Amino acid sequence: MTGTTIGEWGKATDGKLYSFTYKAGEARPAAPAAPAAARCSVYISDVSFHGAGASAYFQWETSQACSGSYGSQKLQTQMWRSSWSGPRGYNDWHGTGLTSSSFIDYGWSTDCNDGGGTYTYYPVMQGYASGIGWGPKTRSDNELRKGCGTRSPNP
Repeated sequence: MTGTTIGEWGKATDGKLYSFTYKAGEARPAAPAAPAAARCSVYISDVSFHGAGASAYFQWETSQACSGSYGSQKLQTQMWRSSWSGPRGYNDWHGTGLTSSSFIDYGWSTDCNDGGGTYTYYPVMQGYASGIGWGPKTRSDNELRKGCGTRSPNP
């Protein structure tokens, strides 16, 4: 998907860690000169909005793929919202358990606290691999302006 933000991080055979984000279809930034001993990449979909009133909710998807000596992997995600002092969490971080699978893919949703004030909302995610550590925080490419207030009613 051209234009989609991808987060990548890894560890080279010389032990050096690296991380970066880039857009699909654009040149991938250069990794360290030494070959990667382990590498993971993450993807977060656009956020969508469904329903109305008390049944309204945000929905998005996250995935992570790892290769090499990454160990076990997991990911976490959170909805963020705008504020005068910068982005804030709209709900708590939610995550997966550790797995040795090389690819994981999960769908997420967060309820809208209808009528609580209008803000800009977007999800972020962060991946983890036991052989590398935490990757970069990666956000959806879109954001939605909605009247869902400062805190999700279903954290």
